[in-house]
Amino acid sequence: MFNTINFFIQKMTSSKLVRKGKCNKCGNCCRNIILSTAEKIPIRTPQQFEDTKKYDNFFENFYISGKDEKSGVLLFTCCQIDNNNRCRLYWLRGIGCRLYPQPNTKYLINGGKMLDGCGFYFEPNKTFKSYLERK
Repeated sequence: MFNTINFFIQKMTSSKLVRKGKCNKCGNCCRNIILSTAEKIPIRTPQQFEDTKKYDNFFENFYISGKDEKSGVLLFTCCQIDNNNRCRLYWLRGIGCRLYPQPNTKYLINGGKMLDGCGFYFEPNKTFKSYLERK
């Protein structure tokens, strides 16, 4: 009985994907950012961006650099990236930058992919067979 409970706890709390690879220092992740409001709504208009900046100074680190025509969301660039694709505040960078990219199963299942040139990729943390064997 305990093994069954332990299996379900691990299944519910473990990431289904594991990040592999390494950073190629291409800078694309710092230049093609989709930002969301506190309500997890992707920012689609300059006015929405300005309104969001009023409530969270974190957003002052970014500027609008484009728009994704497919989804209609704005793309942002970090103000701290230099011409050599290096972060000016590398040792002080935020948690989102430190953990990037995080496995997002829903995003990847729905057709999302890593940015071109990115050295990171995701793999399942366990094989399908190992789930069946409960190891």
